[in-house]
Amino acid sequence: MSSSIAYQPYRRKFANPLRTAHGIWSLREGFVVRVESDAGVGYGEIAPIPEFGSETLEMARMFLDQLVQQPDLPVPQALPCCAFGVSAAKRGWEAGRPVPDLKIAGLLPAGSAALEVLPRRLAKGFDVFKWKIGVETPSLELAILAQLMALLPSHARLRLDANGGLSRPQMEEWLAALSQYGERIDYFEQPLPVGAEESMAEAMRTFGVNIALDESLNGQQGADWLQQWEGPLVIKPLLMGAIEPLLSILAPISARVVLSSVFETRIGGGNVLTMLQQLPDMKRALGFDTSKAFHDGWSLTVKDSSIRGLMPTKVSAEKLWKQLHHSN
Repeated sequence: MSSSIAYQPYRRKFANPLRTAHGIWSLREGFVVRVESDAGVGYGEIAPIPEFGSETLEMARMFLDQLVQQPDLPVPQALPCCAFGVSAAKRGWEAGRPVPDLKIAGLLPAGSAALEVLPRRLAKGFDVFKWKIGVETPSLELAILAQLMALLPSHARLRLDANGGLSRPQMEEWLAALSQYGERIDYFEQPLPVGAEESMAEAMRTFGVNIALDESLNGQQGADWLQQWEGPLVIKPLLMGAIEPLLSILAPISARVVLSSVFETRIGGGNVLTMLQQLPDMKRALGFDTSKAFHDGWSLTVKDSSIRGLMPTKVSAEKLWKQLHHSN
């Protein structure tokens, strides 16, 4: 099948710089890929995060320049984001098949600002929330945690994400505090850096709090933990290689999977949501409450606390492609 490939770069400024354990993130950059073949037109997105084990932007750009000239060029294993974006574009935009009616987890800002945002998100119907930690002192964040839990209704759940930024003593201090809240804590995400998975597994058993892996699942070593880990698995598909092999891995374990955003555009988000059509056993709230992170209108638009109405169309992908063309 003959095909032609084109790509557009994008640069997006966060409405408010994102504070994580890795520091301040103020600019999101990536590429949108367009594949035209005898079967039609498809779109995909390449959104690297080198800190999570992906290729760099420059590595992706160099490969895309080659791909434009040689559309059948295979994607090297060292370029997982390119593999995702190109495979998504070649796969095309599926529609019409049912997807699980999943909830969306509300994203809370780091620090005490979460206390102001939580009541507003509760009023919108959200009952699962994600809060970044490791950006303030542990004592301050633990005090904020107590206030958040006092505001949180008994049926609601809180996820905490440390982005691998804690030491083992800090992790244990957090787990001791979280253990008192029981099932109201959905999970504690990646408290320790990549390489400390055995320590996290031991702590999960000791404290009885679910620990989810995130950064540990990326890169060539992450495949083993997808099979071995007993807790939740936070999957950022745009970082994890070609779609079809990824689906074959995720299908048997999908009940433990949480699909999560990397602050992509609605094209990348749409690529991920089409995967849900082949993951009917997924149960956990999606991590895609990112539309307010930017003011450019290029993100998935989260109108309420569920996936209903979130699925973009091929028409919206084409519109964004044209907008990128004009902005570049």
